[in-house]
Amino acid sequence: MPDFVIANANGADGPAGASGGVGFTGSQGNNAQCHWDGNDKPSGGGDGGHGTDGGSGANGGDAPAPNPVVFEIGQLVGAMTCEASGGVGGSGGAGGNGGPGGAGGAGGNGSGCENSAAGGRGGDGGNGGNGGNGGAGANGPNITVLYTSILPGASFSLTSTLGSGGPAGAGGGFGPGGAGGLTGGNGSAASGGNPGRPGAPGQPGRPGVKGQTLVTQQ
Repeated sequence: MPDFVIANANGADGPAGASGGVGFTGSQGNNAQCHWDGNDKPSGGGDGGHGTDGGSGANGGDAPAPNPVVFEIGQLVGAMTCEASGGVGGSGGAGGNGGPGGAGGAGGNGSGCENSAAGGRGGDGGNGGNGGNGGAGANGPNITVLYTSILPGASFSLTSTLGSGGPAGAGGGFGPGGAGGLTGGNGSAASGGNPGRPGAPGQPGRPGVKGQTLVTQQ
């Protein structure tokens, strides 16, 4: 275990994108009206509305730059070890899922005197939002040791580690297409909506660079 372990602050994670909204349901068709002097034909069902796209995930925050580490030592008696690391970049936010398409409305029933009307087509699903990019990692802090004298056998061991970049946010899932409405009287279904596209993942953040270490006599 090192004598000194110094970990710097990480970047903030990006929030996820909002999910898309559900498409509206298509309107119901009117049933046929049977009359001795002429019939009113049924109307078809309305098409379902399209789901809206999911929101993009936000980028992760960059890790803040570290402060340098400085030790001032009179006489070093034994071994001294120090490990200091730069902060890790924040994770990219996940993209929001696309909203489902709305179902198509059912067609009107023929009521025994007319052919039943077809149902409406289902709405298309929304696209998934893109994932956010990961934040940049911080550089490793510079470590400086200033000493007056060193006894025989004493030593310094200094390690400065870079901060890794934040992971990429995942792309949001696609919204499913809405179901097609039925022909009046529980007949065959109209075509359903198409599914949306999944969102693309973000890019990982870039890492920092290692810090410098310096041991010098005052």
